[in-house]
Amino acid sequence: MFALLAGLILLLLLSMLGIAGWVSSEQLLRAKKVDQVHAPRPRVIEVTDDTITLQRTQDITYDGIYGIDWQSNYAVLGRIISTTEQAVKRTLLQTTQQPPVGSRVRWNVFVYLGDPQRTRGLAYQDVHIPSQVGLLPAWFIAGSRATWMLMVHGYNATREQGLCVLPLVQSMGFPVLNISYRNDPGAPPSSDHLYHLGDTEWRDIEAAVQYARDQGAADIILYGWSMGGSMVETFLQRSAEASHIRAVILDSPILNWHAATIRLMHETIHLPVWFLLFVEWIIARRGVNFSALNYLHLAPQRTLPTLLFHGTADTLAPVAVSDAFAQACPQVVTYQRVNGADHVQSWNADPQAYEDALRTFLTHVGMSTTHTAALPTEE
Repeated sequence: MFALLAGLILLLLLSMLGIAGWVSSEQLLRAKKVDQVHAPRPRVIEVTDDTITLQRTQDITYDGIYGIDWQSNYAVLGRIISTTEQAVKRTLLQTTQQPPVGSRVRWNVFVYLGDPQRTRGLAYQDVHIPSQVGLLPAWFIAGSRATWMLMVHGYNATREQGLCVLPLVQSMGFPVLNISYRNDPGAPPSSDHLYHLGDTEWRDIEAAVQYARDQGAADIILYGWSMGGSMVETFLQRSAEASHIRAVILDSPILNWHAATIRLMHETIHLPVWFLLFVEWIIARRGVNFSALNYLHLAPQRTLPTLLFHGTADTLAPVAVSDAFAQACPQVVTYQRVNGADHVQSWNADPQAYEDALRTFLTHVGMSTTHTAALPTEE
């Protein structure tokens, strides 16, 4: 009787462990709506014409350029003026309208909310890229060069992630294709409605490269943030279209999903590492090939010019992985290691230094025959 009871208890515990592991894997793999993505929502304490005071959270204590948004409005915030244990006062650089005192706003590390015309004054066209999952929405910004830039946003992010650097890239004449990919808002879902952490999403980069070439691109610079960087690296390893890539820009790339998964889930779910290893095992059973998503061992064979940004305070993608990546191929990697910057926040920490590095790199790799890239005509 005791043995039967012990067996039932063990079976119950294993079932509970399995259910908990499955639910936890959903936290990583299930694509979320923008308003479901974790972001601080501080309360507005005070607003003047050129300052704003917000309820203090850890994220808001990072100095640099950031954004807030609320009810389709947004504001661009500058450097920290003062802090207390309860509040942070910052400069107010730009706003669509003043946020109401007492209201809660969403902290936005991408700074801008909206499309290139609304937020950056850049003419653009909505285009749709044929892919194996359906038509993928993208923003196209025309340029005079034969070399196009293809922007790939990160994990649970949107195309707005590229808005901060768009004016610089456009001013240098590069046509830009800022893409969405499967499971994005407004884009077709994958068959299982799950992220595969780049293991399948790289096909959407391939479709975008083919589209750009059909529209007249001579070659392409890939620009990937976070999981977008992982997708870029997977594309480079697996696609025949990789021969058309001229250079690569990576910002806080996830170059080892094993390390990133453990860190992300530890930060968001606050569970012990042994359980997270079990969750990772479940994720692998759900179709994610972790061994194929580790790019560090491929670095010594790298030949493409690469600009790499990574913050030393990154809470998702360990900076040590980018350190090792850059050290393995110093002949082709220009490494911008940004002190104190969190995940995909190197631009926020020092926009001028970031854009100086980006401009120098693009000047070096972007020398090609120029032509006028007209806006595509869609049928």
